[in-house]
Amino acid sequence: MNAEPWDGWSILEFDQRLQAACRFQVEDIGLNRLWTYYFGIGGNADEVALEAYLHELLTLAPGQMELVDTAIRELSSDDRTEPAGSSEENTD
Repeated sequence: MNAEPWDGWSILEFDQRLQAACRFQVEDIGLNRLWTYYFGIGGNADEVALEAYLHELLTLAPGQMELVDTAIRELSSDDRTEPAGSSEENTD
């Protein structure tokens, strides 16, 4: 039996993972920076699982995939290093 990494994934999950992996590489964010931001906004996968997800070796729960997408989008859109609302942004 020849199992492919995407066996059992829905086409939407595969597409979402592929888009995340492409954006991650194009934006040159860095795995540690992405994981730190993702974890800060509620992600619960460890750094190894996140890397496996981005390399088609693992799938994440749909909510976790959304958080990865959000982290990549926010990190690439405005050069954030901390999640919105973190202590670095509070200037009271």
